[in-house]
Amino acid sequence: MKDSDNILTVIPASRRVRLLLGEGRGGEGPLVWTSFLLRQPTQTGLLLYHTMTLELLFVPKELLSALENPAGELRETLRKKWFLVPPDLDEHGAARDLRQTLRAMEPPADRLEKFTVFTTTACNARCFYCFEQSWQTRTMTPETADKAADFMLAKSGGRPFRIDWFGGEPLVNLRVIDRISQRLTDAGADFVSYMVTNGYLFDGAVIERAVRLWKLRQADITLDGVGETYDRIKAYKTGGEGAFERVTGNIAALAAAGVRVNIRMNFDLYNLSEIEKLADWLIDRFAGTPGITAYPIPLNEDPDDPAAWRSEDDRARLCAAELALRDRLEAAGLRRSLPLGREPETNMCMADSGCMVTILPDGQLGLCENYDHSDFLGSLDAPGPDETVLAEMRELRDEIPACTDCPLFPGCIRLRKCPNQICYPQRRQVKEEIKKRSMLTEWNRYEQRRNQA
Repeated sequence: MKDSDNILTVIPASRRVRLLLGEGRGGEGPLVWTSFLLRQPTQTGLLLYHTMTLELLFVPKELLSALENPAGELRETLRKKWFLVPPDLDEHGAARDLRQTLRAMEPPADRLEKFTVFTTTACNARCFYCFEQSWQTRTMTPETADKAADFMLAKSGGRPFRIDWFGGEPLVNLRVIDRISQRLTDAGADFVSYMVTNGYLFDGAVIERAVRLWKLRQADITLDGVGETYDRIKAYKTGGEGAFERVTGNIAALAAAGVRVNIRMNFDLYNLSEIEKLADWLIDRFAGTPGITAYPIPLNEDPDDPAAWRSEDDRARLCAAELALRDRLEAAGLRRSLPLGREPETNMCMADSGCMVTILPDGQLGLCENYDHSDFLGSLDAPGPDETVLAEMRELRDEIPACTDCPLFPGCIRLRKCPNQICYPQRRQVKEEIKKRSMLTEWNRYEQRRNQA
C-alpha cells in the first residue's frame, strides 16, 4: 500500500475553493509546506489543516517520519492538495485574490434574514465599561414598533427570519417586544428571536411570554463576577442588592423553559481573579444543565487608540487566562469547540453580510450594533438603501506586516469601520489554539463515525 493511501481525508477541501484554485502547483523542483497550515497532534497521529482550502487530513503515526521529507506518491498527494507548494509561490496574494473573487461571486441578497431591533438605548444597569455610555437615550414608540414589524414582513419575503432584541437593555421596553411579536404572529410570520440582555428583568410571567409570544430561542447574558463583585460592576439603578442571585436564578429558569442561555464572561486584569471564581461557580451550579453554555472574552481594545492599548505582558496574561478558562469550561461541558467551516466565509459579521439590518428606536436603519448615530442606510419611512454606506461598511482594514505569513490570513476579514478589530501576536495565538481544538473535535467525530460503520 502506498503511503498516500494511509492519509485520511477527515474534511475534504471546499468545493468552491477547489473549483477556483484547481490542482496545487509544482513540478520537479523542491516544495515547501504551505504557510496556511495548522498542525495538531493526536494520540494516534497528526492532523493537518489547510486554512485556505479548508481541508483536514489525518496522518497516522507510522507516516510521521515520511512527512519530514515527503517523496513519491505522498509528495504528489500533498502537492495536489496545496499542502506542499513551490517556495516562490505568492500564497498571500493567492489567498487575497481568492477572497476577493469569492466576495464578488456572492449574489446580492434577495431578502433580509435577520433584524436587530433596538427597543431602547436606555439600560437599568450602569456597567462602567459599556461602549454605549455616550449614546443618547431613545426609546421605541408603539407607532415605530408597528412600522418595524411591517418592514420585517415586507423585507423577509415571506420566508423564515430571525429577530435579535438589543439595547440598552431590551427588556426596559417590554411592551414593544410584545407588540412587534404579536403583530408578526397575527400576520402568520415564521420567525424566531434571540436577545442580548443582562437578564435582571426576567420573571416567570416574562419568560412564559418570551417562549410563547416572542419565540425566544436564546438569551446572551453577561456575568462579570460572583456575588457582590457582579452587583458592584453592574450597578443596577434599582440598587441591585442580590442581583447576582436574581440573574443566575433567571438563567436557570430560562433554561428550564427551553431557552438556551449563553453566558458571556467579560474580563480584564481588574476582575480576572473574580472571573476564575465565576468559572468555578458556574461549573458547580450549571455543569450538566441542558441549554446553558459559557465563554470567557477579554474586553476589547480600541484599534484606533494605541495609547490605550495593553502592554505585551498584560495581553499575554489575559490570553493565557482565556485559554485556561475555556479548558475548564469545556471539560465541564459548559463550552464546546465549534465545527470547522466547510466553505470559506465571505463576510465578517452583519455589517457586510448583505442580509441583516439594525432597526434603531427612532426607526433609523443601520448595519452594525455599534452605530446608533451614523452610517444609516435609511429609515423605516425611507428604507433606501444608501449604497455609499453599504460600500463603506464592507471596506477592509489595511493589512499589517503579520498578515504576510499568518496561517489564519485566508479566513481573516477585518472591516475598516469595525471598532473591535485589533490584531496582535497573543490574540492570534488564541485564535490558532481555538481552531486546533475544532480540528480535534472534527477528528473525534470522524473516528466515532468510522467505529459505528
